[in-house]
Amino acid sequence: MKKIALFILGICLFLTSCKQKEINYTGSSSIDIVLLEEYDLGVSSERKINCYSEDELIVTTTEDGIITGKNIGETNVIIENSVDEISVKVKVSLFEEPTFDFGCSQDKIKSLYGDPRAVSGDSILIYGSGNEWYSYAVWEMDFFFKDNKYVEADLYIKNTLDLRLNEFLNDNYFLADTIVDTIDNETRTCYVYLNERDPEDASLMLGKIYDAGPYNDICLFYLPYKYSEESGYKGDIITRKRIKK
Repeated sequence: MKKIALFILGICLFLTSCKQKEINYTGSSSIDIVLLEEYDLGVSSERKINCYSEDELIVTTTEDGIITGKNIGETNVIIENSVDEISVKVKVSLFEEPTFDFGCSQDKIKSLYGDPRAVSGDSILIYGSGNEWYSYAVWEMDFFFKDNKYVEADLYIKNTLDLRLNEFLNDNYFLADTIVDTIDNETRTCYVYLNERDPEDASLMLGKIYDAGPYNDICLFYLPYKYSEESGYKGDIITRKRIKK
């Protein structure tokens, strides 16, 4: 009996020792954040933790696991406590894109983004615009509805980030056309991007317009897309001036 008791005690001590060595991390092995966002990895251990980034030009971190996106790109953040180690891949994007779940209801958008800052009639939900918000690059996001079905999203992006925005678009989309349109005697140039190189395979269209909004920033708007030989890219993509008074 004495040997059995000592054996059980040894197992308990071993398990306790293993637990003390573990790093407690319940997050994902891959994380997406946006430029200048701070994110707490939420790590803990009975031993002293040290966190570091493999590329501090992309992501910086405090010793206890609060990371910050410094530049667009990907790197690994290493979490260690001298006996245990975890690697987390971190991707930093310029901004979080709106949901592509076109056709969903206003309630679905509210469940994803919370209550809007303002509502315009029964067709527009407005987020951001002066209030504390989630993104450094985007100062407003508007969702448009027709018969309570989501049909378009507009982002207003700081014009100082034009170079980074172009890099983001070129990395993720395909420039399809440049459209010049005139509305109320004002000429507007719209740069049209698709989510596939072949227009017949595309399901998403992006339009980029300069000098939009009260600060003459960049408006990037997202629309569902279906190729048609008759309409090509043009369709009815410039339906509003996108110049907020």
